[in-house]
Amino acid sequence: MFTGVDLSSDTATQPTLKMKQAMMEAPLGDEQKEEDPTTEALQKTVAELLGFEKSLFFPSATMANQVAIALLCNPGDVLIAAENCHLFTAEAGGPAIHSGVMTRPIQTKTGIFTAEDLLNACAGKRTGRHYPVSTCISIENTTNLGGGLAWDLETLSSVLRMAEELKLKTHLDGSRLFNAAIKLGVKPKELTFGFDTVTICLSKGLGCPIGAVLSFPTIYFEKAMRLKHLFGGALRQSGILTAAGLYAIKYNISRLAEDHALATVFAHRLKAEIPQIEVEFHPQSTNMVFFSWNGKQLLPDQFYEKCFEKGIRLSRVSANRFRAVFHLGINSQMLSCVVDDIKEVSFLYENTASIRASL
Repeated sequence: MFTGVDLSSDTATQPTLKMKQAMMEAPLGDEQKEEDPTTEALQKTVAELLGFEKSLFFPSATMANQVAIALLCNPGDVLIAAENCHLFTAEAGGPAIHSGVMTRPIQTKTGIFTAEDLLNACAGKRTGRHYPVSTCISIENTTNLGGGLAWDLETLSSVLRMAEELKLKTHLDGSRLFNAAIKLGVKPKELTFGFDTVTICLSKGLGCPIGAVLSFPTIYFEKAMRLKHLFGGALRQSGILTAAGLYAIKYNISRLAEDHALATVFAHRLKAEIPQIEVEFHPQSTNMVFFSWNGKQLLPDQFYEKCFEKGIRLSRVSANRFRAVFHLGINSQMLSCVVDDIKEVSFLYENTASIRASL
């Protein structure tokens, strides 16, 4: 069991005592008969919060995303999304396995693309019996590997308008949607307007131990229920889990601003205090800090290992790109300790080696 400071992901969050109490006290029933009052309350709450008619609780955001794709696409259709989105990089090939769809990635380092990018992805590929049909786009907000960025409203609106012109269905992978809403200072439904389906994750910044919610119009409800059962997501007394979601929505959304603030402090301290680290800065960043290690003595994998030995768990997303994610399990004192420990790694293996070389 890892006992250090876990910055690898906001999935490292642990339910608080008050959240656990809410789970233990939740009234329960049979979810499959739509008789679990706590689950029904969560689904109604999320639907209203996001501006939809219906919502369903799922064990994971991956399952919710895959059900959404199965709702919107037919086998052989084309799903368009950013090349580095979670649907393409971290869901085990689900779109192909579960829905039989082809994927067409849009090249983008940030995970954000434009209406022109979408148009180019569809150009010449939507007509003619020889071509697969481009049916759906998926947008990830915030972007994960793109840098934890919130889509600005203008770009988001223009892409959705283009999707409407192209007669594409739209899915929002909003696993960290509330981070985006807090960053932009808008209501969540302002970021979900115009989408056919929306996924939110409860087990990241919101601090729940498990769960996600998929929102959609009523016309998809029966099919979504069937797919949920088919994918193995049918539950019974799920209120013990969904009570955590209700608690999180009530108490843990506004506090996401604290995670954003800590991430900003961390990024600036790394830049100012550790010259071997190059930080990625972007005005739309939320609770994630991405950086590279440019030391002359330690290779990136060695730097990662030394940090882990110090009790710092980072996410290594490529050969020399690291991610630190801030969440309710991290406070300012822990942040300072992490910076000091990374500085010590730098001094021991970089500065000391340089001094020895000069003797």
